[in-house]
Amino acid sequence: MKMRKVFVWAAVAVLAASSVSCLKQEAEIFDKPASARLEEYLENVRSLLSSSENGWLLEYYPGTSYAGTVFELKFTEQEVTARHELKLGTKATSGYALKTDAGAVLSFNSYNEVLHQYATPSARLYQAKGGDFEFYITGVEDDLITLRGKRSQNVCYLHRLSESGLEYLQKVNAMEAGLSVAALATTISGGMVEAFLDAGTRLFTIGRKGATADEQVNVRYVMTDKGIKFAHTFTFQGVTFDELVFDAEKEELSGSDIVFTKTIPEGWVSYEGYLGKYTLSYGSGRGTFEVELAQENAGSSFALKGLFPKHEEAYVSIAYSGGRGRLTMLRQVVGSWGSKSMLFAPWDSNEGYYTWVEGVGVIGYVEDASVNNFTIVWEDNGVWSTLGDSNYKVNAWLIVPFDGTSPTDDDTPSDWFFPTGNEQLPGDITLTKKVE
Repeated sequence: MKMRKVFVWAAVAVLAASSVSCLKQEAEIFDKPASARLEEYLENVRSLLSSSENGWLLEYYPGTSYAGTVFELKFTEQEVTARHELKLGTKATSGYALKTDAGAVLSFNSYNEVLHQYATPSARLYQAKGGDFEFYITGVEDDLITLRGKRSQNVCYLHRLSESGLEYLQKVNAMEAGLSVAALATTISGGMVEAFLDAGTRLFTIGRKGATADEQVNVRYVMTDKGIKFAHTFTFQGVTFDELVFDAEKEELSGSDIVFTKTIPEGWVSYEGYLGKYTLSYGSGRGTFEVELAQENAGSSFALKGLFPKHEEAYVSIAYSGGRGRLTMLRQVVGSWGSKSMLFAPWDSNEGYYTWVEGVGVIGYVEDASVNNFTIVWEDNGVWSTLGDSNYKVNAWLIVPFDGTSPTDDDTPSDWFFPTGNEQLPGDITLTKKVE
């Protein structure tokens, strides 16, 4: 398990990829060798890509935990022009290639600021967002091309557009703005079922009412001009889910055999409701300092500022779940120190261990949302305890030098200390909103 002991101061198809098999009697069966047939296949794909007058819609799923999203792609025989749903005013053109690599591959092989945004590392995301720029081609139809990312192995789709790509993406944005549901409820087989849409991660969660996290089903989705479409078809309690259509007047999401109505969970807080200044208390009230929850990505994440007094530009990113009205704070890189990164690392201060494994962190919720000066409390998200035979829980945080794979043996430089005066942010952390 990726973790270390720390001591407290005084007070972690390749797809069956059409590997071009060589048949012994190939010459007797085919009039062309396999390599020539594959080249011909790729040229047919090139012609298909460039034949769409309105271009193609790419349903794209980066990594394992980042939101599904859509792009508009317009191909010529040598170049591709891309536009992303969140940046309609930006288009970028670059080259692309169709090649063989244990199968047919579509490669966006020259830099494109739009297409490569999920695959380009940064100081905060040293492994980027797990995005792909090379895809195995696993299925080709006149209006649909199925792809699988070489890096992530995620299935993605190219759909032929029957209208302007810009107009379609504008409808997608309007749909997301209108789909301002907090949570969803329905009845299946006589039992109450609840579901949540997380706009930040584009994750749909469904389970029986009161189900624990391990009893729920989680499926990623993308926005469409009519509602949401799931990354793959799935079945829950005998009901098949592929996509859901939103009725703004009734505030309902429906599939072929199901209708969800909007609900608001107890203790729900809007994105705007969280914005503002807070008093952070740590060490069971041993100390306090001032922080701020500022906008990072509107509607989906916050920047927690004030943790690193000597690096005002540094912050901790906190995800917001619109469905639950809750927060998620995970292990993350927050800046750099020379050639190394600085890691905000989850810590079990009771057991004395910390970890640098991705996905480990805490969930934040409001104790009493009816008051203006509400308090956010945090609880372990359960990921750490699934990594081994231990039962460690995140209740505190450390800031440590990190080489991209694991923490180094360097001491934390003093200019990266928390307001606590060292590299430790002790347990039982709360955030109380200030009323101004």
